[in-house]
Amino acid sequence: MSPTTVLSLPQRPALTATRASAALPPSALDAMLDATYETHRRFQHGAFAEPCPTCHVPAGELCLTRRSVHAARRLAHRVRVAPAKPFLPTAVKAC
Repeated sequence: MSPTTVLSLPQRPALTATRASAALPPSALDAMLDATYETHRRFQHGAFAEPCPTCHVPAGELCLTRRSVHAARRLAHRVRVAPAKPFLPTAVKAC
């Protein structure tokens, strides 16, 4: 057997590693998420149809936090679209 030399790798602190990863281009998943949010914003679908009570942006605008929709905005949308009656009137008549 031949002796092998083990070299130690330089250790970088986590902060340096974070800065290095921030310089990398965004992944395909990030681009897809940005396009999805932009489409929802443009056509005011889902939570983007409501003004955000957290960051106070009007309906049809992205929240000030990047790639995030505030929970209060999603809740406001769910409350607005929640049906008052659990069944459609036609379904009640059929029973």
